Amino acid sequence: MLMAACMLVATIGVAQVPSASAVALADAKATEPPVSNSVVASATPAPNASHSQSALYTVRDGNKVDAKTLAGWKTWRALACERCHGAAQEGLVGPALVESLKKLTKEEFHTTIMNGRLEKGMPPFSSSKMVTENWEGLYAYLKGRSDGQIQPGRLTALDKE
Repeated sequence: MLMAACMLVATIGVAQVPSASAVALADAKATEPPVSNSVVASATPAPNASHSQSALYTVRDGNKVDAKTLAGWKTWRALACERCHGAAQEGLVGPALVESLKKLTKEEFHTTIMNGRLEKGMPPFSSSKMVTENWEGLYAYLKGRSDGQIQPGRLTALDKE
């Protein structure tokens, strides 16, 4: 029953997805230097590379994030992932993602959410337009939670004060 509910939620888009222009604007803002209380995290930091080229997420004050990460959080909320993984990603019937994302690569994450893990009760989300368009933001959000940089609860855009 729970798997059927997850699959139903995955197939219907219940939240708005940011437009291409909003994503482009967010990408342009990511090139601005972060303020002193911001954290810019990179998936694979390279020597002498600027943060803007490889930034996975940007967070300030624990709950203000870049547009891509915010879209990932909205995807998390719209698909009700907390029903299995917990509101703070601490795990319920599904694994604790704050721990899993310490080891799971971006590619492994993508494979898991797209194909699911049916033997463990995780449905595939490859048919969800919201997931296919926002999976990298979802990964950034969960990675930020795993890194301890993004706090649980409501997130807002960096540019809103």
